[in-house]
Amino acid sequence: MAETAITTVLAKVAELVAWEAAVLLEVGDDVRLLRDKLEWLHTFIRDADRRRRLRDDEFVAVWVRQTRDVAFEAEDALDDFLHRAGRRGMAPRSRAAAAPGCGVVGWWPRCTGQVALRHDLYGRIRQIKKRLDEISENRAAYNIEHTPAPAWAASCSSATTLAAWDDLEEYTVGLDKYSDMLKEQLLDDAVTARAVVSISGESSIGKTTLARKVYQSPEVRNHFEIRTWTVLPHKCRAADVLRDIHRQMTSQLRRAPSRQASEEGCDGAAARACGPGKDISNQLYKNMAGRRYLVVVDGSIAVSDWNSLRTSLPDDGNGSRVLLITDSAGLEAVGHAGPAYDSVELTRLSPENTYEVFRRRVFGRGDCPGRYKSRYYQDVFRITRGLPLSVVILAGVLRSKELPAEWDEVMAQLAPAREQQHKGGGAGSHNGRRIMSLAFDDLPHHLKSCFLYLAAMRESTPVEAARLVRLWVAEGFVRPRRGSTMEEVGQEYLKQLISRCMVQLVDKDDFGAVQTVVVHDRLHAFAQDEAQEASFVESHDSTDVLAPATVRRLAVLGSTTNRYVQLSNALPKLRSIICDFVEGRNRSGGKCIQGSDLGFLHASKFLRVIDIQGLELKKLPNEIGSMIHIRYLGLQCGDLEKLPTTIGNLVNLQSLILGGRRVLEVTAAFWRIPTLRHVVAPLALPSRALGDLHSLQTLHGVRPCRWYGGDNPLAKAANLRSLELIELTAEHTGALEAALESLDLLAHLVLRGDSLPASVFAVPSLRRLQSLKLLGPVDSPEGPDGAEDARYIRPNLTRLSMWGTMVKQRFVDMLAELPSLAELTLMNDAYDGDRLAFGEAGFRSLHELKLGLPKLEEWAVGAGSMPGLATLTLYRCAKMQMLPEALAGMTELEEVVLYSMLDIVGRIKEGEGQDHHKVKHVPVIQTIY
Repeated sequence: MAETAITTVLAKVAELVAWEAAVLLEVGDDVRLLRDKLEWLHTFIRDADRRRRLRDDEFVAVWVRQTRDVAFEAEDALDDFLHRAGRRGMAPRSRAAAAPGCGVVGWWPRCTGQVALRHDLYGRIRQIKKRLDEISENRAAYNIEHTPAPAWAASCSSATTLAAWDDLEEYTVGLDKYSDMLKEQLLDDAVTARAVVSISGESSIGKTTLARKVYQSPEVRNHFEIRTWTVLPHKCRAADVLRDIHRQMTSQLRRAPSRQASEEGCDGAAARACGPGKDISNQLYKNMAGRRYLVVVDGSIAVSDWNSLRTSLPDDGNGSRVLLITDSAGLEAVGHAGPAYDSVELTRLSPENTYEVFRRRVFGRGDCPGRYKSRYYQDVFRITRGLPLSVVILAGVLRSKELPAEWDEVMAQLAPAREQQHKGGGAGSHNGRRIMSLAFDDLPHHLKSCFLYLAAMRESTPVEAARLVRLWVAEGFVRPRRGSTMEEVGQEYLKQLISRCMVQLVDKDDFGAVQTVVVHDRLHAFAQDEAQEASFVESHDSTDVLAPATVRRLAVLGSTTNRYVQLSNALPKLRSIICDFVEGRNRSGGKCIQGSDLGFLHASKFLRVIDIQGLELKKLPNEIGSMIHIRYLGLQCGDLEKLPTTIGNLVNLQSLILGGRRVLEVTAAFWRIPTLRHVVAPLALPSRALGDLHSLQTLHGVRPCRWYGGDNPLAKAANLRSLELIELTAEHTGALEAALESLDLLAHLVLRGDSLPASVFAVPSLRRLQSLKLLGPVDSPEGPDGAEDARYIRPNLTRLSMWGTMVKQRFVDMLAELPSLAELTLMNDAYDGDRLAFGEAGFRSLHELKLGLPKLEEWAVGAGSMPGLATLTLYRCAKMQMLPEALAGMTELEEVVLYSMLDIVGRIKEGEGQDHHKVKHVPVIQTIY
């Protein structure tokens, strides 16, 4: 898609035009003329791209390709100029630091260097302008006319009352009968052997939607002790499937783990259990034994992989089930796999259900105005033929259009597909692709780049929104907006894609922000095709990665680190490399590679993004410091031991994301990079004040060094939103309190160590704090001075997690007054005592409570306490004698989870348990041993 290429170049030109006149002497006018030509060309290329997708026009395709190539040439010329200028100290950031007192000795080499650079850029721009003129002449010679985009294209107006972006749930219209059939098979007590249940049907028919509805139902959650859901990416191997199942199982069994497991993460514990030299199949079999489980496998599975999975899951005659979500061909793999039910085969939606799904996607709880309803009722079904994915994508387009004029134009645009169906062509993949193309064409150009970027992510695999937005910002896709951070704007972009049904919302956090998203496999395939056609992203998932030297963005989604090392050819045009190695991420064996194995990156001087998951290496090459364009550096390297001192040269770095187990020393120059926005890495934080990090928003995993007295190393990082510190001691208290005093925007805070300041509940500056996690004893177990005012000082605290804090009852009474507290976790000696009381009318906003207090004998809950509690988890409170009587009156309680609490489980048994009346109204009660 040439439009995205031109958009990128225009952003680079704007950056260059902003430089001082002294740098652009002799070439400034040419740069501005180039910008003007590209802006005019940009208006034509959008329509040409749309026409290329709608019909097979070779002239248009050639013109688009040539335009894209010259846009790439312009980007290369500008990036080369910026790179060479930066290396010579001419870039704006380094120039300001070098200018004072540089004298004639420093001035003369820079002056001569500027002349050479300007001359080179001047010549390249002239050549590019000449090519643009030739392309424009060819457009006229071959009668490639400009057809203005439809009036509705990329409009955002609407005269309708729309569903909110986050109210676009997966409506299960027309699936009730299938849901009943599926539940009957899963919960069938007559078949005690492990049995296979399957859902089949064509792609985009709603198989995953049906399975998710049943998977999350109270009946299924009550019936199975362990539930796992694994999506099978393309060319996934059996070992990867088994690891994912084991990881989820471990996570469920450790939902309230020990403090050590909390610090390391459940994935780390699972990885150690399945590390080198250990058989994942045997480990899974052993840990699943005796438990009733439901294993969901979403995707086609080979016979050999199915056999490996089947033999790794025990059959203990307790009614365990394996649910396969696949097409008809995938069912052949389980033809002789023991007990199996007839497949639940989905068919397309009826006209009535088609319109109902469409209505809910567009209007939410409202409806189409009556005078228009009959007009579009049949049109929607004729165009989509009842295929759910096509219905929701069409709804996503029409959500932002005016009734009736723009709706009629959209329907007319899809009329050829409708006519083809009348001729007997059916509604196959061609029609679905036309609807996807129309939805893609309707995106604003900045959202097109964001959507195509998803082609670099794993198919059907949830993506963290924070990571995705940071990558978008680093790539330059996100436009600055007054009054908002770039990340906030990126979140809005993501919400727009969700609203248009191009991306599916998986999860939101407690504060309304998008947490994870996923792209349907058909839309993912469409994005990959478009990205490949436009040379936007080149994706590989095979053993041999033969990327051309001209590749600009490379995605390698392999299974082993060895596949990555084989990529050794130079990639001089490369801007981004995104790799995800499942096996490396799970530490399945093999020695660490050396920094020299990344040698092929040395020639990629224009790199902006390095994001590699699952690669195991001990150090980064020193040459990384020469890649001054890098904005995002993400490496999940558990064995990383050292960072090169040259990392301080990355003057444009925005995000450093390192996953490792060792605390790393980093050069002081790193903390003076003014563009830093997100640092998520196990780094040692210096005692002296950091640089002017006014852009820094995230600082996670860092260890303070020698902080004393009133030192404030974070004095110039006043825009921090999220802070996580480890290895705190009493010596750090004074400096930490001074630091917190200056962090007025802080929303998320994690403190871990041997002595934590209870004053975090009393510092007035933290009024915006929403999430707080404390791991370690607090210095004032009774509560800080001013604790009685906590409800005023912490009005926005929504989530609180305390581990080993050893607080007293008075401290808990203070917490009960917090007005917004919705989620509370007290684990592993978080409370010091054998009797815990929640007073009357306390915890008014609490929605979820987790208690894991081994010493607790009595838990008293006063009348009116926790009136909105929905989920209660009790973990190994082995000495607890009974459940509080107040639970019987909690009408909002939806789920109770009991881990290793045999006495309490006996007390809630129906008919004989003394506490049964307290929880008999609760829909879901899970017991896990």
